[in-house]
Amino acid sequence: MGPVLEIGDRFIRHVYILTICLTVVISAVLLGFKRAALPSFLIGSAISLSLFWSIEFVVRRLVRPGKTKRTKSLLGFIAIGKYTVLAGLLYLLFKMEWMNIYAFAGGIALVQGAIIIKAIGLMVTILSNKDPNQS
Repeated sequence: MGPVLEIGDRFIRHVYILTICLTVVISAVLLGFKRAALPSFLIGSAISLSLFWSIEFVVRRLVRPGKTKRTKSLLGFIAIGKYTVLAGLLYLLFKMEWMNIYAFAGGIALVQGAIIIKAIGLMVTILSNKDPNQS
């Protein structure tokens, strides 16, 4: 039997760690070169991390086999509430004159980039640790 792809708690924890490390490194670079973009980037990365955390929280607490209709309604209510608050926050942020949209988008994309980096690393690890019995 060949290597198996397993994604668990460790993968998610590593995504958090990688995202925070990337945020610190990119913030240091922005601080040196483009100081005005730093607040937008930090706000974007904070929003991105909070959305990732909220998805993890909801999935861990509510998504289980055999749940009732009440659970499905609660999931819908949480999603509607979360995205309504996010829409209001984004509206207020885009009305501000100091907002750098490119840095903000980079902060929002940071968690997705960390997930892609971790997934590629996981695939490379699996491909490099082939079973010696395979030919």
